Amino acid sequence: MERTSVNDHLIEDAGQRQRLLEGWLPLAQVANQGYGWGLDAAALERLIISAAPALGLARSSFEAYAILWGVYTRLRRDDLNPGP
Repeated sequence: MERTSVNDHLIEDAGQRQRLLEGWLPLAQVANQGYGWGLDAAALERLIISAAPALGLARSSFEAYAILWGVYTRLRRDDLNPGP
């Protein structure tokens, strides 16, 4: 069984992970294009997986875009300033 860490949550199987990605990918692609992030498929997948707990609480597409923006900026900051 594949286990993918999502902050404090775990995606227990590949099917659940696939459904998560398929559900949020269209919105993430629009955000990627609209905000000019230039993320490739692997980076979009990382963004969605990282944002999954918060995206599950989004009450509108506007909130989901804001969550993706916030997670994108956090991931970018972390990538630019890796810890020890």
